[in-house]
Amino acid sequence: MIDIHELKKQCPDYSFLHMDTVGSTNEYLKEHLDLPEKTVVIAEEQTRGKGRKGRSFYSPKGCGIYLSLLIKPQDSLDSVFDLTAITALSALKAIQTIYGITPSIKWLNDLLVHGQKIAGILCESLFFGSQIKAMILGIGINVHAFERPAEIASVAASIEDFSPIKKPRSILIAKFLNFFDEYLAAPDKALEDYRKQLAYVNQKVYIHQAGQISTGIIRGIDDHFHLLIENEHGQQESLVSAEISIRPWIQS
Repeated sequence: MIDIHELKKQCPDYSFLHMDTVGSTNEYLKEHLDLPEKTVVIAEEQTRGKGRKGRSFYSPKGCGIYLSLLIKPQDSLDSVFDLTAITALSALKAIQTIYGITPSIKWLNDLLVHGQKIAGILCESLFFGSQIKAMILGIGINVHAFERPAEIASVAASIEDFSPIKKPRSILIAKFLNFFDEYLAAPDKALEDYRKQLAYVNQKVYIHQAGQISTGIIRGIDDHFHLLIENEHGQQESLVSAEISIRPWIQS
């Protein structure tokens, strides 16, 4: 079980709710937006874990970190996009610090080790009219080795598949939140570090956007974490909403 008392000690600016089983930590926070900002919902298991584009995130009991963080931003939409990237980067740095492995970031928010996904981030923005009411930052990290269903066996992995180090999950959560606070206070450092860990730089990728597939070469990110692509005509584009893959038939 995750040690909530230790988390409260290490991260006093956050509030924690710990559940044995929940459908989705993101959905729970959507239904409880009256909770204070920086509330963290943590589950030992999700029965309907959410991924991007309506996909599921496999969340077996006691094997990973399944949490959602409630933020109530006051800034522009660009800051919302920045928060998504900072969430992924903070998870990466926490894993690197504790387990001695360095994932790469598949833009915008998947963490890969040797091409296999060990973590995914789903950030959802909620609006009141044109104003941002809240943002829910959902993080799923595969920590302990687990038996993978056939449909994800070739693409998913856990931290323990690559590192012999074993630590309580609460330590990883605390480190993630500490890095999150540090990067929020130093956005230039976040950009610098994200660029260093971006996957597939200068490689050809397939771009899935609005039901169409095109190809391009990743050249980096701009100052708002938008992906910079050199398209098939040699022109540079900035992508805000798209998915990338190194094979045309892989959509995640």
